[in-house]
Amino acid sequence: MSLATKSKFTDLLSVAIVKQLFRDERQFNLFAIFTMSTVFGCILILIRLHLIDFDFSLLQNVKSLKRYRGTQATFFFLIWNLFLAWIPYWIALSIDFFNRQVSLTEGGNKMPFRSMKMLTVLFMLSLWLLFFPNAPYILTDLLHLHRREMVPHWFDVMLFITFAWTGLMLGYASLFEVQRFLNDYFDKKIAWCVISIAIFLGGFGVFMGRFQRWNSWDIVHQPFKIIRQEIHVLTHPLQHLETLGLAAVLSSFMFLGYLTINALRTQN
Repeated sequence: MSLATKSKFTDLLSVAIVKQLFRDERQFNLFAIFTMSTVFGCILILIRLHLIDFDFSLLQNVKSLKRYRGTQATFFFLIWNLFLAWIPYWIALSIDFFNRQVSLTEGGNKMPFRSMKMLTVLFMLSLWLLFFPNAPYILTDLLHLHRREMVPHWFDVMLFITFAWTGLMLGYASLFEVQRFLNDYFDKKIAWCVISIAIFLGGFGVFMGRFQRWNSWDIVHQPFKIIRQEIHVLTHPLQHLETLGLAAVLSSFMFLGYLTINALRTQN
């Protein structure tokens, strides 16, 4: 087999894999843009580490990465938080992929899920909702933004905006995928209600993560402690007004942003 033939075969195989994993070229292009944006953010982190003369020999293993993740000198926490922001997007793509595969096995008829199919979808949607707050959460990392020595302030501003923007867009993209799925099986008004509730729950989830320091997986490890704490917050909101305001403001900001992008998308 010649080199040209091998190259053509590889290209055809790549196209087949892409068509299998992604719904259409638009979905794949969006995934590629998010990937490029993530890589760009990581490159900015590397440039910043060079500017502060960071000793890369300190990063010998995963444990050392975890040790320096929380330091504001390296900004490694931005990479970690952006990785978490990818999770709801991956789950949303998985829901779309699962839906397409089930439609094919059913001969293309989009019938309501039953038994294991319904349970699988409900589990995936619950998992998506659980991790969705990680996408807008990265916006709150802007709280760490202030002037530092050795690095131009404008550079740190663009660094934070790159990560925040990518995380927010990943969240919006996951919302689009979930809403598209819901539109296939429910009335559009119901789909909008579900998405709206998810956005405001996401804002509350950011409040839980930023000020109460809960993680998405803590719902498995300490569910009753979380429930008790959130019941106290909801029954005594005035005691948490200063921090709980983040949930209301961020949720409203995200909802307006989603409406704006949805309108632009519909117009195009």
